Amino acid sequence: MAKRSPTRCKIIYHTSNHLLTTAAAVSRQCNHLYLDHSLRDIDRSHDVDNAESESFVEDMVVIERPIYTQNDFDQGFDAGQRPKHTALSWMKGKVKKCECSAACVRKTVSHHLPFLSIMKEYNIKKDFLPDIIAGLTVGIMHIPQGMAYGLLSTLQPVYGLYVSFFPVILYFFLGTSKHISLGTFAVISLMVGSAVDKGLKDNNIVLKTWNQTVDNGGGNITFEIVDNSDEVETAKLMLAMSVTFIAGVIQILLGIFRLGFLTVYLSDPLISGFTTGAACHVFTSQIKHIFGIHTNRHSGVFKLIYTYIDIFTNLPHTKPVTLIASIVCMFILVIIKEYINANPKIKPKLFMPIPVELIVVVLGTIISYFAQLQEKYSVQNVGDIPIGLPVPNLNAFNYISDVIADSIAVAIVSFAISVSMSKIFAKKHNYAIDSNQELLAYGSCNIVSSFFSAFVSAASLSRSLIQEDVGGRTQVTGLVSSTLLLIVLLVVGPYFKTLPNCVLAAIILVALKGMFKQFADLIALWKISLFDFATWLVTFCATVFLDVDLGLLVGVVFALLTVIMKSQRPYSCLLGQVPGTDIYRDISVYKVAKEIPNIKIFRFDSAIFFANSEFFKNSLYKLTVDPYQLKKMQRKLDKRKKNEKQLLNLTIDSIGSADIPIPDSDRTDTLTSPPVIQNSEAKPPQFVSQVPTLTDIHYIIIDCSTMSYVDSMGVKVLQQVISEFRAFNITVYLAQCKSSVREMFVKTNFYKTESKNYLFVTIHDAVVSAQLHQWAVTGESLANTGISNTAGSSHEIDLDITIGEATSRAENVNDFNKSNGVRGIPQQDITSNPVIENTHI
Repeated sequence: MAKRSPTRCKIIYHTSNHLLTTAAAVSRQCNHLYLDHSLRDIDRSHDVDNAESESFVEDMVVIERPIYTQNDFDQGFDAGQRPKHTALSWMKGKVKKCECSAACVRKTVSHHLPFLSIMKEYNIKKDFLPDIIAGLTVGIMHIPQGMAYGLLSTLQPVYGLYVSFFPVILYFFLGTSKHISLGTFAVISLMVGSAVDKGLKDNNIVLKTWNQTVDNGGGNITFEIVDNSDEVETAKLMLAMSVTFIAGVIQILLGIFRLGFLTVYLSDPLISGFTTGAACHVFTSQIKHIFGIHTNRHSGVFKLIYTYIDIFTNLPHTKPVTLIASIVCMFILVIIKEYINANPKIKPKLFMPIPVELIVVVLGTIISYFAQLQEKYSVQNVGDIPIGLPVPNLNAFNYISDVIADSIAVAIVSFAISVSMSKIFAKKHNYAIDSNQELLAYGSCNIVSSFFSAFVSAASLSRSLIQEDVGGRTQVTGLVSSTLLLIVLLVVGPYFKTLPNCVLAAIILVALKGMFKQFADLIALWKISLFDFATWLVTFCATVFLDVDLGLLVGVVFALLTVIMKSQRPYSCLLGQVPGTDIYRDISVYKVAKEIPNIKIFRFDSAIFFANSEFFKNSLYKLTVDPYQLKKMQRKLDKRKKNEKQLLNLTIDSIGSADIPIPDSDRTDTLTSPPVIQNSEAKPPQFVSQVPTLTDIHYIIIDCSTMSYVDSMGVKVLQQVISEFRAFNITVYLAQCKSSVREMFVKTNFYKTESKNYLFVTIHDAVVSAQLHQWAVTGESLANTGISNTAGSSHEIDLDITIGEATSRAENVNDFNKSNGVRGIPQQDITSNPVIENTHI
């Protein structure tokens, strides 16, 4: 196709009181576009009162340009192709970045050891004192929480202190977040405990007791009850260490292959529902310590139900002293946390939040020691806490094959929770978080910690908020808290021997308040999105009634199904023109948008691919015209025509005359048979030269601006739709196709059966072209376009179109909504295209 001759483009801007004319000479010489703007000064001062009374902005834009098909536009403006990204190009890019230089080495080391760059910017005068205060505050919180969550993981409380010590030191060197507090976290401790229970059950390791005879000499023989508790505790520790090691390996692998983006599939409603459901499991696991009763540990589906059956069965055996101690501890915790630490009047006056958890632990230990609660009232205590740090254990991974599935869930959840908190604080304090480096940091912490009898660590929301609230600036806070934990492990640990378990259980239950408050999210989600509401509810119910790991799996699968449902059945609508503009909007949203006679403009708010291609076709037929219904109408007309012809023949025979003229069916417009469409590689079909007779819809314009891509199935459906409409002389235009869609058309040989002239740059170009073509076919003047008939048949003439002056209001979204009466659906994006009102041929 030959290029158009140089075209002049005139752009006129004016307000209600002033006019500016800008002449732009457009030349395509040497495949470039030259603009010569001559601007006059504009006084845009308006009366404020008059401006406020206006329903929309009075600034006007008048544009004069040709009608552009996509082919014309590409040829006239030197369209190229999108850059192609292949595996080979990716590898070449990586190879180019590899340099054996000192600068490259420093950059690599600084990237994988973020503390180097952070320490370079560290200001001792401004940052050190706040970090010291925050570190001591968080360290004090680590002590009771570490012991409590160690108990939650089915291990001895001291192992929770190890989790609060080793990972924190490692994260100082490898982590990119300055404000999260790594260590024990309720949900992760619960998941580790669940994995330990499953491992014990699979390996048939249970607590057993038996009588043993002891010969004391001199014929003095006694009997004593012994058990295998040491063997069971060793197996628990080895299972927890195996889970931690595998979880660390998984996180390292995800970081190496840069798969940190996978957390995007864990949406906020999913995480909220999952953690709330897990909180129910945490709450249930601590009830036995509150009442001082014994229950069996269950695992698998419906374990929560079985646990509550055991709880209600054993309630008559409640220990009064244990229950009273638990209630007193919870009362103290709630009073100080809610009415002092969180009181907006008192909080600013406090140097640091009152460490109520540590106070309760110390008081409980002292009272239990002097009142001899275990000996006199059978109150269960923590027991012996070893002094010093554990020796690295390299032979504690015998159960790795039994915990792989649980380790995957633990690794993903711990990373998702930690990195979500990191991003919250990074956004608040204006610094960047590298998700892949965070994966490497968490994985390294877990792998190294697993050799030192620690289980999986994660960021704690409560400790992180306190750390940030008291002024913590950098990871130095973690070093300070670890120093305090080291003192506890080396010196103070044994003094907590008489600490009652019910005190730790009370600390856990009060800490769950924040998680249970997430039930309030349901109200907001119901108002915002039914899909998000369903995701929260399904994830919560699956976590509660199935199990923690199964609940996460069900939540992820359901969330992905909602995405598939949305993509399979997206929103579709018909567009109408806002009078006096080139703007086309959903007629169900904008009441002023009017459909153009004989033209339907259809929009499908999604890409077209194999999963929704059939829905696209059905939606298009439903909103425009159904070719299958037209075929039924055609068959009825053919049948009636045949009957009329037979009746006419009978009439002729009855009167015995052969001179009566028989109507020529080929010349009867109302009974025109659809042309036969052959699927061949012949030249693309030319413009339709006949007007549809079975419907008043002559043209269908498909707005492709919302289609990010079209796969091979989508292209086939488009071809099928165009062919079926063409069979009834209905022309289909495609407008605003993205480059990715047009490239797919080329790859699938779309243009061998469909003309490139059916693709237009904008919807308005397609509308005006359809009106011109309709006039050329019918030979009648269209009152709403002002077109005069001066040419012959539309499919033979060479149209050289020069666009007359037309106007388009330059309106912002709010003014546009006010002036055009938008209904209750969110505003669509406004595409500013030139309006073409008068066209001369």
